Amino acid sequence: MTDLMPNQELRQCARQSIALRLRSDAQAWPRFGRDVTLADEDGPDGSLLFACHTDPSMSNPLGIVHGGVTASLLDTCMGVTCSAQCGRAATPTVTMTVNYARPVPLDAELRVRTRTVRIGRATGQLSAEVFPAGRPDEVLATATGVYAIRR
Repeated sequence: MTDLMPNQELRQCARQSIALRLRSDAQAWPRFGRDVTLADEDGPDGSLLFACHTDPSMSNPLGIVHGGVTASLLDTCMGVTCSAQCGRAATPTVTMTVNYARPVPLDAELRVRTRTVRIGRATGQLSAEVFPAGRPDEVLATATGVYAIRR
């Protein structure tokens, strides 16, 4: 098992991973630098904090953020964290489970906190939670994921 990177080192590796994604022609949501940014905040080793703003284009028929948008946000943030933690350009999702605790509001500033649970030889296990900016105790959704590490 790989030891968890200190937070500042992990943030630097995440910036490099995000820079690679920015050079890609992929148009999938969320795009870093436009839809999601890496926040400058210290947290526990192996964790990162991301920022995102929701807008009306993310709405479902109930007038809240569509669950698939929330899942994509969580998946992308965990994938970047895993890539940064293990030094790989890409870490495809093997499995992911999302739990929706509260409706995710439109036109809101959100934060996604990712945590590295374990990095092994072939996979990384991560967790994440979405919450409104400034209210980390008001969890809107949580996720766990396993990501493939191509050595």
